[in-house]
Amino acid sequence: MKETIKRKVQTALKDIYGKEFEVLNKASFEPPKRKEFGDVATNIAFLLAKELKKAPKDIAQEIAAKLSENPEFEKVEVAGSGFINLFLSKEFYIELLKKIVNTEFYLSDIGKGEKILLEYVSANPTGPLHVGHGRGAVVGDVLSKIMEIAGYKVEREFYINDAGRQIKLLGISVYYRMQELAGRKLTLPEDAYRGEYIVEIAKELMLAHPELIDMEEDKAIEIIANYAKETLLKEIKETLSKLKVEFDRWYSEKSLYSSGKVDEVLRKLQDKGLVYEKDGALWLKTSLFGDDKDRVVKRSNGEYTYFASDIAYHYDKIERGYDKGIDIWGADHHGYIPRVKAAIEALGQSADWLEVILVQLVKLFKHGKEVKMSKRAGNFVTLDWLIEEVGVDAVRFFFLTKRHDTPLDFDIDLAVSEKSENPVYYVQYAHARISSILDKASEAGLSPSEDHLGLIKDDEFDLIIKCYGLKTTLENAAVKREPHLLPYYLIDLASSFHKYYNKNRVIDNDNPELSSARLYIVKAVKRVIKIGLDILNVNAPRRM
Repeated sequence: MKETIKRKVQTALKDIYGKEFEVLNKASFEPPKRKEFGDVATNIAFLLAKELKKAPKDIAQEIAAKLSENPEFEKVEVAGSGFINLFLSKEFYIELLKKIVNTEFYLSDIGKGEKILLEYVSANPTGPLHVGHGRGAVVGDVLSKIMEIAGYKVEREFYINDAGRQIKLLGISVYYRMQELAGRKLTLPEDAYRGEYIVEIAKELMLAHPELIDMEEDKAIEIIANYAKETLLKEIKETLSKLKVEFDRWYSEKSLYSSGKVDEVLRKLQDKGLVYEKDGALWLKTSLFGDDKDRVVKRSNGEYTYFASDIAYHYDKIERGYDKGIDIWGADHHGYIPRVKAAIEALGQSADWLEVILVQLVKLFKHGKEVKMSKRAGNFVTLDWLIEEVGVDAVRFFFLTKRHDTPLDFDIDLAVSEKSENPVYYVQYAHARISSILDKASEAGLSPSEDHLGLIKDDEFDLIIKCYGLKTTLENAAVKREPHLLPYYLIDLASSFHKYYNKNRVIDNDNPELSSARLYIVKAVKRVIKIGLDILNVNAPRRM
């Protein structure tokens, strides 16, 4: 709506003064605090005063006179020393309603084609995905869709941590379980991976490759580690597929070593004089770029740190030509942000090139008690288990019912209930209810029509504005990187619709013309809810 009004003001300014003004982009177009002062107020006259060398009130009167010629404005008033109050006409709302039904009104170019690499989940392939991974996956997936709708060019990437200590430890964990299954008494290392999934992999390997039991330990562990990693990565991909989360690229950490990218980036930093040796290790001077201390990139034993490969990975992202990188991490990685940004700045790129979105923990509750672990994972609840318990629609929607940087209490009983308190059910029910209304209207010989929209009244204007609000909601969600704004909006829209339908007789054979206009409004609400649920990748049912 604001964009439409802004375009009208822009046209008026060109007609009056013969040119366009950049300052229009800084002007506010907001509803006044009191309804009697109009639907929208703008301060544009104050912003033009210096350039036009005229009093704001005089400018406001000139603009108001020109805008009054538009049928979209019922009345235009000048208030105070130069504010312009706009009262929208019925024609304005009718045109807005037609846009909602007939056009891709929600699309935007606010992103201006900025090329974004969005990296999310990136879980170590050392175990099943847990519910925290799931929340990050949904945040990233929905944010990517919203940003594309808002005019960004987005690519989605999963970074596979398939090199280093944790993969070797995975191999050790499975190897020891295999030895136990063979009847040998061994003490599992303190930091080993536990859980039923390790035993499952050990059993598979015992059947497929029994020769590993008596093979030289280091060689056996290397083979087992690779097998286990590939098995768990396959499971991760299958789980994400169930969650309806997809990626454009799966990027291997191991490839950074095999391609020489890690060595290349460290040489580049050494050439800049930013790497030094101390105690036999190599250190990067991250403290020069805002980190609280310097960081080791290569240990005294010759092993690279995770930080070294992370630097190489982000260096590779920059080299691939993205305007910005957005990483979605767990909240426990908060302290890691300054060192990665410092490394990016050390490479000659602005630290602001990287944005990090932190996703807080999820707690699950069932029958009023916290669910803390599953048998298969051992010490956490798997994402697969949650999807099986409540269904993928509820999982995706519930993960976005709070800001990503706020801890989430996930009520399993509520997620499977058919109550209005269940937000996903509430929104889906609104879509199903409208589908039923339109079907019943058709059976009664009534249908949505543009022909009688002149019969709509004031109480219906608010519902039209709320429907058109999808565009602003998506723009705000894209710019602020806050995908939870979309389900919030859909819940609000569903509430507005239910109130409207309970107040107004939509199917009315005694007044078919008014009924056709109201059915048209209802059709618009249905379309907006369907668009919103599609973006969330949540089902929009016709029956419930």
